[in-house]
Amino acid sequence: MTRTAGRKIQSLLLGTAAGCFVIGAGATVLDVILRKTAGVNVPAVIEFTSFVIGLGALVSFPVCYAQRSHVTAQLLSELRPRTFSRPLGLFGVFVAMIFAVILFVVMADNTWSKLGSPELSRDLALPMPVLLGIVTVILGVSAVAAIIGMIAELRRKGAGK
Repeated sequence: MTRTAGRKIQSLLLGTAAGCFVIGAGATVLDVILRKTAGVNVPAVIEFTSFVIGLGALVSFPVCYAQRSHVTAQLLSELRPRTFSRPLGLFGVFVAMIFAVILFVVMADNTWSKLGSPELSRDLALPMPVLLGIVTVILGVSAVAAIIGMIAELRRKGAGK
């Protein structure tokens, strides 16, 4: 994949995440306004908001993994950057990659066990196997992105130091 294609995919994912957050916040604000002014609420707003905000967070995972922008503690690397920065950076991306792969495998197993299930979400009546499938696909993309992040970290200048 070219660097330009990767950036376009990342922009699409981050744009989707931002759109999900705005839609979720907008639904909540609309619900609050309607309850205050008209005494009615938006049906299933809690489940809808949970789904779209959760989706927004989920679609940002691949970008975080690929850019190696996960949360890190830089206590030792700040004290002695030449000694600790590289080994701790490699350890961090390795652990992130293992976590992403395990998360995908666990979710894929759960999704597989629910295939064909008539189960629906509580308020919106969305098919749970489809929702789980979407999450599984995104976590699969996240695992691939984590592997790409690991490869990029290994190729980074100073890999042998």
